[in-house]
Amino acid sequence: MTDEVTARIRALDVDPLAPLDPPAGLDLSTTWHIPAGPVTQTVHDRTENEINAARMNAGLLVTVEDIARETTVVTVACPACGDTDRLALVGSWGSPADLSCGCGYLWRPYPDSPRWGIRVMMDAITKAVENRPDL
Repeated sequence: MTDEVTARIRALDVDPLAPLDPPAGLDLSTTWHIPAGPVTQTVHDRTENEINAARMNAGLLVTVEDIARETTVVTVACPACGDTDRLALVGSWGSPADLSCGCGYLWRPYPDSPRWGIRVMMDAITKAVENRPDL
């Protein structure tokens, strides 16, 4: 279930509110380890958001560049060793995705967004099954 060629996940567009049915015949108790390689995370900068809100409330111009500074895309690194390339999604259908590193460290990268993490795991499993129907 960890075939790197067919189960590789580079970027997931996740809609945590959309329903998703499991692939037909999927064993829901299986714990999956799906190689992900580098994982990115969008980080929201509350300070930049507050500055833009204050500028708008004061009637000042807020440009597209100002708004763009409110978010930054960063590469997730293992908290234990700092590696960004040997990451895998770990979990089962309906559970939040954990990340594991090649060094053996396991963590939940989005503890404040369990619904998002659940959907990431379901999307990754669905993509793995679509790419390898024999799983």
